[in-house]
Amino acid sequence: MRSCFEQGTGLKIVAWLAVIALILLALTLATLTLGAFAILNTGAPLLLRSVGTLSAGTLEQVGLGGTAPLDRALILSVVTGVVAGLAAYIKPRS
Repeated sequence: MRSCFEQGTGLKIVAWLAVIALILLALTLATLTLGAFAILNTGAPLLLRSVGTLSAGTLEQVGLGGTAPLDRALILSVVTGVVAGLAAYIKPRS
């Protein structure tokens, strides 16, 4: 009887769990990024501006509260891209 951890099956499970967690984090960051860009436009829908306020509060807790709104949106864009790229990079192959 063979264990499920033989031949790297356990590592694949851990890698898939990490990929799922990173995808969920990337989706959350993408939502916050969309809200951060919505703050820049006064004609944006209220829901998006509310999400933008949430993203500003979140970045303030991280220590980036003193940055300009455009800078916050660009920082979130870069971080979201890095997290999404990392999720694609660690995805188990076959």
